[in-house]
Amino acid sequence: MPSPDITHEFDTIEDTITAFKNGEFIIVLDSASRENEGDLIIAASDMTSEKMAFMVRHTSGIICTPSPAPYARTSNSPNGRLERRPQPHRLHRQHRCQPPSTTTGISAHDRALACRTLADPEAGPESLRRPGHVFPLRAREGGVRERPGHTEAAEFCSFAAGKPPVGVICEIVEDGEEVAGEAIRKEPGMLRRDGCLAFGKKWGVEARTVLMWRMEDGRWRWMDEGVRGTRERQTNGEDKTEMRVY
Repeated sequence: MPSPDITHEFDTIEDTITAFKNGEFIIVLDSASRENEGDLIIAASDMTSEKMAFMVRHTSGIICTPSPAPYARTSNSPNGRLERRPQPHRLHRQHRCQPPSTTTGISAHDRALACRTLADPEAGPESLRRPGHVFPLRAREGGVRERPGHTEAAEFCSFAAGKPPVGVICEIVEDGEEVAGEAIRKEPGMLRRDGCLAFGKKWGVEARTVLMWRMEDGRWRWMDEGVRGTRERQTNGEDKTEMRVY
């Protein structure tokens, strides 16, 4: 049974943001009453072929790239019509994308390049072609306070770490058990809380929950300046520190 203590075995927010800032994967879990899943999350600007291969190997393989609404409107993201899915899901962009220099777009190299291109402020619409194998998402305005999802958690991490506001997320899966002599696996599924914590320990990946991100995010006030967003952290009534994101 999972520990009733929500902080049990989770990493500190400082360590998690530091890992994200250093280009490492982190694991973010949402509520058991929601999707009850854990996502591998990394900054799109830090994605490499090797990291993409690891992500695809241990996840569902549906690679998504969340970004906040102001950035999505002004960046090189595909200009496809936004499609609203039933609550509580995020906004999907109907077009998948890949760089013109790629072939099928499905390889780890091609998908990593697509992620970095989406995070590149110098890239434009001509830098991507559709369809592809990376799925851009638009984070809900208001972030994790409005929607406690993995999409918004990735946005939070990007801003907190001073990265371009595009993340890469995908749900972690369990392999299930081998069935002798058959090309199938028994009882595969999504990794839940304890499985994600064990996965993080095995691979040295920091783990947090969206609820804890949300609690922390309550101490931040967003001052939207488009892509060059400014956020001001208020630790008490007077003490403030400011971080600009470029």
